[in-house]
Amino acid sequence: MGCDFLVASEKAVFADTHVRVGVLPGGGLTARLVGPAWARRMSMTGEVVDAALAARIGLVTEVVPHERLRAHALALASAAAEVSPRDMVALKEVCTRGAEAIFGAALTVEQELAGAHRPDFTGLDERRAAVTARNRNQLKG
Repeated sequence: MGCDFLVASEKAVFADTHVRVGVLPGGGLTARLVGPAWARRMSMTGEVVDAALAARIGLVTEVVPHERLRAHALALASAAAEVSPRDMVALKEVCTRGAEAIFGAALTVEQELAGAHRPDFTGLDERRAAVTARNRNQLKG
């Protein structure tokens, strides 16, 4: 989530399984990426989101054919590298400070609550295994 843009293969899948294993998210999903409704849905259900849906809800910026992922990512990186470092630093500051102005309070709350939450580590491995199996079953169906 700390990326400037996210490119996914059409084979990519995503899920937020924090609460299913007993911890709260604290990295900004609820504040930054997909908006509050999709953040709640992903966090509360742990459902698997495929690449096409991830693009529609803003989790990724684009989806490319799997075999083109590396080449496309490198082309984007090359295009960004053509910008002068001085101007890129200034642009990143504009983007970062703008995002903080919009989402800063929500991210602060998310981090505060996640930090105060004391996970129950008893059975963590079993919960993680159950989530993994559940997600694999969702992908098959």
